[in-house]
Amino acid sequence: MSKAQLSLEYIVKVLILLVVVAVVIGMIIKFSDRIKYWVYELFRKDEQTTEFPKRVTQDSFSSGEIATYIESCLLTMSSLPEEEQEDIDCYILTVNQNFIASPDEVIARLSPETAQKTEIQTDFSRDLVIIQYQDIGNKVIVID
Repeated sequence: MSKAQLSLEYIVKVLILLVVVAVVIGMIIKFSDRIKYWVYELFRKDEQTTEFPKRVTQDSFSSGEIATYIESCLLTMSSLPEEEQEDIDCYILTVNQNFIASPDEVIARLSPETAQKTEIQTDFSRDLVIIQYQDIGNKVIVID
């Protein structure tokens, strides 16, 4: 065989290898969500990942504390694979005295991204607040 034939054969082998690599990378990108879910299922424990709703009772809750519960609810539910996300009550906050909070103060204490996904439908005048996660729109609703 001549040198030209050997170098042509080498180029063809390299091209075939590049095509195979491109196909494999394309498949990984296309099925990355399924791969992540498979890895998650492989390493997760048999126990339930979210133990909602959680009932919390205190003498009072500040705007910052309520904002923390909202952030926790959104982060926990958003981190689950899409097929495991569901409408759920995350936290039931009960006060013995009163809430030291207002809707505007709570929104102000949230991160900008979370504030856009939060809807407060209470004025904190009752002794109970429910922080709910809604799968459609991935948002949090605060009601009494």
